[in-house]
Amino acid sequence: MEIALVLIILCVAIVLFATEWVRMDLVALMVLLTLALTGLVTVEQAFSGFSNPAVITVAAVFVISAALTNTGALAPVGDKLVQFAGGSEKRMIVAIMLTSAFFSSFINNIGATAVLMPVVISMAQRSKVSASKLLMPLAFGSLLGGVCTLIGTPPNILMNALLQEYTGTSFGMFSFTPVGLAILAFGVAYMALVGRHILPRRKAGTLTEAYQVKEYITEVEILEGSSLAGQTIAKSALERDFGLEVRAILRGKIKIPFPHRNRKLHAGDVLFLKGNPEAILKVREQKGLEVVPERDNPVGTAGKKEDLVVVEASLTPTSEMVGKTLREVRFADTHGLTVLALWRRGSPVVTKVDHVVLEFGDVLLLQGPEERVIHLGKEHGFLLLGGVSPVPYRPRKAPIAVLALLGVIVMATTGLLPIMISAAFGALVVVLTRCITPAEAYDSIDWMIIILIAGTLPLGLAMENTGAARFLGDLIIGVLGDYGPWVVLAAVILLTSLLTEVMSHAAAAVLIAPIAYNTAISMSVSPRPFFMAVAIAASSCFMTPISHQSNALVMGPAGYHFLDYTKVGAPLNFGIWIIAALLVPVFFPF
Repeated sequence: MEIALVLIILCVAIVLFATEWVRMDLVALMVLLTLALTGLVTVEQAFSGFSNPAVITVAAVFVISAALTNTGALAPVGDKLVQFAGGSEKRMIVAIMLTSAFFSSFINNIGATAVLMPVVISMAQRSKVSASKLLMPLAFGSLLGGVCTLIGTPPNILMNALLQEYTGTSFGMFSFTPVGLAILAFGVAYMALVGRHILPRRKAGTLTEAYQVKEYITEVEILEGSSLAGQTIAKSALERDFGLEVRAILRGKIKIPFPHRNRKLHAGDVLFLKGNPEAILKVREQKGLEVVPERDNPVGTAGKKEDLVVVEASLTPTSEMVGKTLREVRFADTHGLTVLALWRRGSPVVTKVDHVVLEFGDVLLLQGPEERVIHLGKEHGFLLLGGVSPVPYRPRKAPIAVLALLGVIVMATTGLLPIMISAAFGALVVVLTRCITPAEAYDSIDWMIIILIAGTLPLGLAMENTGAARFLGDLIIGVLGDYGPWVVLAAVILLTSLLTEVMSHAAAAVLIAPIAYNTAISMSVSPRPFFMAVAIAASSCFMTPISHQSNALVMGPAGYHFLDYTKVGAPLNFGIWIIAALLVPVFFPF
């Protein structure tokens, strides 16, 4: 009965993670409370995840990563990247992926992607290469690099903590490196030789050569006296002269989607125009139109017209605006900036922008004074994608941040201190030395990941306590056991990889770990290769944009569609599956 109940909770959790009907961290809390209320775990066990070494280590790594980013410690590497790549698309992909992989080996994946994304977009503009050819390699490079060290990605840290819990042994800082480097080499070669030909070449409409922006949908109102009033859409010349498409008309409270070209336009109509922002800003002056967001949210008169900039800004996971609307947070009043349009998951949003509930990865087209835009990027979790050059917070503190990271690596590698203590010590150092303020440190932690890990760990305990993990392990052995541990290991890698495409990589690792352990024990082989395999598979999430935040972050700026990730990522996932299945037992014998 208990096994059936645990399996039901497991299946419901997987469905909720995959469908995103409920936020992942809330699903984790629901799982935690359900396990406690049903008595499948004790109250102490239900909340034990919050004191788990993996949770502490992941939080500390977030803080150290933010210190490195905020002090500009990684900027020189980005500059060298631009110099090395030149104008060759293939060389740019190799340079971008190797640089991203190096960063993400020691800081969190999303931090590495966020630091390099403006640099990569700038490279695309200078080389006249579509950003869609470079941003997916950037995200994939960060995922590949995370596999190479113990602190590179949360699943590695988790598997190390669970291995310690189950067996009393642990992985070292560079235990992951041999297999990780082989996978990285394959990934870079694949993207440079094959993947780049599959990547879409999205022609992004440009504000000027300085902005790598796409075709947005912006609301404009036809003013009294406008030359458009009384004309049909066909005769308005909006498409012929400006390259603008009328996607919808709002007339009073009536919305007319995809209006016919013979429909007549009236003064007071609000048009949803699709096109690049430069064309929209031109047509408003020549045709007597008013951009509705500018009218509703004026940026004020403090700055002269020539001081205003128009830039893209992407929401990062730590932005306080995720899950809220612009109207709720009084964005224009608070920040003195106008949101002209919104881009989400590869498409412009056809609705009033101030009514849209914002999501991580959304790209906002902003207009306002440059200093306010830079402040938004520094203080409020926005990644600026062009048009301004943010100055690092504290460049003089960069050496301290680098030394703190090196100290963590040395202490963990030599065994002087456990990884949890050394990482926490490093986080404390960067805060005490003012590389990052305490408030910034708290803001840098992705609390959704923390809650997710802490909330799902008790499910692993329940699976172990009730025998559900052994039951599932025996099922795998019953089907594949006769073929030997190599084939069983390959099956565990495949199962983990498929799960991580539709749910958090950390959650997938936590759920598979007890199954992998019991499978190994039932076969009388070492659990170490199974834990290593689960960590690698959980971090190999290339086939969907929802599988990892790095994938989601580049989706908007590059204009990717969901299936773009599947087309490019599926062969990469398949190759990594084969490599991991062959190499893990070599370095970690059964």
